[in-house]
Amino acid sequence: MNIDINLIPEELRIKPLVDGRTFAAVIVIVLLAFGSFYFFNARSDSQAEIASLGSQIKTIQQQTATLSSNPEAVQLISSISQLKAAKQAYEAFAASRVMWGNALDGVYSPVPKGVSITTITQTGNALVIAGTASSYTEVSAYGRALDNDPRFSLAGLPSFGKGLFSLTISVPPGGGR
Repeated sequence: MNIDINLIPEELRIKPLVDGRTFAAVIVIVLLAFGSFYFFNARSDSQAEIASLGSQIKTIQQQTATLSSNPEAVQLISSISQLKAAKQAYEAFAASRVMWGNALDGVYSPVPKGVSITTITQTGNALVIAGTASSYTEVSAYGRALDNDPRFSLAGLPSFGKGLFSLTISVPPGGGR
């Protein structure tokens, strides 16, 4: 076992270049300096952007005031608003119409074997489908197929008796597309 004996007094012994507390203090100071620089840089950038947006807003307000006093521009703005209102009215009208040709195509396409359609009657936005079928199972399968189609909704259970059935489906406004 070796024991190291240091005969040099403590004041004259070799000391480490930087002790732990000094190193930690230097790191904290560097981090604070970097954080302060980043904070002030971000703050000045945001203030410059706010000032730029303020000047753009003032410019746009001046242009708006100039245009609002121009009679030709006022007339054009009025025409544009009338066109927008007319477009909305037309879209509402077109959406309320039922495309009966497409609706009838959707009624005839899922007809299973054993089901025969004899008449289709329109009552408002509903279609009453009447026909013949060999069993209620086929009629209910046809009704489910129509109900699963997003263009239609089944208004009630199909009626079936003596090989004749009746089925009512509703077509929403704009439906059948």
